[in-house]
Amino acid sequence: MTGSVRPPSKFLAAIAQIQEMIKRDRLRPGDKIPSERELSDKLSIGRSSVREALRALELLGLIETRRGEGTFLRDFKDHQLVPLIGTFLFDGDQTKEELHDVKAILELGCLAVLAGKADLDSIELTGSFEELTGKTGNRLLQNIWIIISNYAGSDPDHERLQKLLASARQIQYSKRQ
Repeated sequence: MTGSVRPPSKFLAAIAQIQEMIKRDRLRPGDKIPSERELSDKLSIGRSSVREALRALELLGLIETRRGEGTFLRDFKDHQLVPLIGTFLFDGDQTKEELHDVKAILELGCLAVLAGKADLDSIELTGSFEELTGKTGNRLLQNIWIIISNYAGSDPDHERLQKLLASARQIQYSKRQ
């Protein structure tokens, strides 16, 4: 028996249009977003698609509805969606080993980005690799590294990272000659 399941394309299209409207209107966390009816009219999409998209965004913790006040954007930096999904994805010994591989690849990528910066010689691994990822200026790289690192675990010492950083400096030095 087949239920009346709507194709995901309308639902995803509604989310994409809402996201685009949020960007276009430069809405920030705490800002009120238009009502279902206003979104439906403004974006020329069905009200049921808008309702479904808003429900999904609320479930993900990206918006919140306050009775009698409206719907507001939340600060999505602190939502727990990725850690929640991670508890299902990152389970088992093989996955742990794979996570260490992914973490190492991200660290190498971070160092490659840093190697392209003119001031690499002044960059030191002082506190944590998280601080080093921040020096890339790439928040996506930093956020992904933090998530993977939380599941893979941290290295007890920074010896491997010191060697990687020394290699990145050597690469940069070779480029200058």
